[in-house]
Amino acid sequence: MKLHVFPPSPNARKCLVTTDLASVQLEQIMVDLQAGDQKKPTFLALNPNGKMPVLEYEDGTTLWESNAIVNRLAAEGESDLWPKTNARYDILQWQFWEMAHWAPATTKFLGAHFFQAPIDKDAATAEVRGLADVLDGQLNGRDWLVGDAITTADISVASTLCYRDICGIPVDGYSNIAGWLDRIESIPAWQKANPAMEVA
Repeated sequence: MKLHVFPPSPNARKCLVTTDLASVQLEQIMVDLQAGDQKKPTFLALNPNGKMPVLEYEDGTTLWESNAIVNRLAAEGESDLWPKTNARYDILQWQFWEMAHWAPATTKFLGAHFFQAPIDKDAATAEVRGLADVLDGQLNGRDWLVGDAITTADISVASTLCYRDICGIPVDGYSNIAGWLDRIESIPAWQKANPAMEVA
């Protein structure tokens, strides 16, 4: 298999962490978004949406959408990231929440920092903190979002928070989220995919 990624992207990093934790052997191919690789016909043949990551199978067929890819990689490898139980529905619940609500809210801060995109900071902060209330509540009295060990739900939801300090994503003051992030960031696979960054 081949994984087409742009490593700085949180969605790519989800896949890189999962690949490492699940011990999946595959070829990584760089998609340089800044150079416009995602707009080239060869890439559009893999994903007509012109977005990465993309998982390319041996027969040339592909899978896109980062959360679908992390679940597929977790199933391919040897790990409990995607358990063979009904817990999968709870994992999917949090992954749908991440893509529908959490990622759109938190990535506003990434866009403002990295690309100088306009942002109503007060409104964006209120939106993130409202969602952080939900996340912090789920983590009350538990180490992980689903079950007793890290799953692809944790990887998906935590992905944008690798930029929380440098981009000012307002999740400060949430003790359950802070403890959860400490556990995630202590994992070598996470450290490898998400190296520490200095706040400018």
